[in-house]
Amino acid sequence: MLRKLRMGQIKSAIGLILFCAVLGIFMLCNTGASCITALMGAKPLPAEAEFSDLVGQYVSIEVQYPVDEYMETTKTTKVNGVSTGTKTDRSSWLALDEDQEICFSVEIPYKRYDEMVDQANAFYDALEQDKELPTTGVKVSGTLEILDGEDLGYYNSLARQMDLDSDETVYHISDGMIHGEKLSNVYGITGLGSIFVLFTLFILVKTLQDSPKKLINAYLAANPSVTMEHLESDFASANRQGNVYIGRKWTFSPKLDKLILDNSQVIWVHTSSRRYKQNITYFVLWEMLDGSTLQADQSSENQCTEIMQSYNQFSHIVTGNSPEYAYLLKNDKESFLNLKYQTL
Repeated sequence: MLRKLRMGQIKSAIGLILFCAVLGIFMLCNTGASCITALMGAKPLPAEAEFSDLVGQYVSIEVQYPVDEYMETTKTTKVNGVSTGTKTDRSSWLALDEDQEICFSVEIPYKRYDEMVDQANAFYDALEQDKELPTTGVKVSGTLEILDGEDLGYYNSLARQMDLDSDETVYHISDGMIHGEKLSNVYGITGLGSIFVLFTLFILVKTLQDSPKKLINAYLAANPSVTMEHLESDFASANRQGNVYIGRKWTFSPKLDKLILDNSQVIWVHTSSRRYKQNITYFVLWEMLDGSTLQADQSSENQCTEIMQSYNQFSHIVTGNSPEYAYLLKNDKESFLNLKYQTL
């Protein structure tokens, strides 16, 4: 009995454990390293640093001399598949680095657009009025990357318009992003992955702690007149339906929180289902004399029906899904008990 119930517990939990573990580890593998990098903070780019040595690292730099915007990225918001509008999401700029004597690319969230415009105006005003160039700038932090593809084409087009030398390699920093992922997404996915891993450990520990022997010993302690031999004998002759073993005196199932219920305390057995998107979960429910409800999910609606009908052998138990039963139990329990339980 204990071995079969233990195996049933493991089978019931293993699917959820594997799902949560795989999903959690996948999320952490994708963003965990980026999250650690973000928490450690961006490395300020020193004046003497070679950009080529820092590609792929999370860095910060003050953009003192922005030249002009070369590209805007838009974002379309949809509700139930229907577009609710398009707005500018990010803005890409060509900037000068006096220390490195190169041009580079920087991308900022559009909410910082005015900051960059103000910095560009300060830069151009200083040039036109022959004043000292700005010594501070717009601080951006992100992964240092090499610009390529269509973005590089727009960048080079602006560089030619401004009569700037176009370097063979153009370095690029996207503010608030690590390896192309927004920091909010990195933190969110890492946090969610951690929750899945912790939930996996919780289920595993709970499954190991709530062993059949421990739960049944607790039942025996609460019911001194019952012995392990009584339970073993009833389990051996029980009618098995799915993960439910229906004995003469007790019902056993690894799906039940306490593994065992006393058939003499059952007043109604019925079925239910719960839909989540495209998935449906089916349940057998036991209404108990003390007012509690116990339930165990099953693989199919037919399996639930077969388990419910197995209780027709008990003259004191109501079976079926009639709405009248639910109404009567809720509003007039005494009359419900008179249907069968109290008429023996």
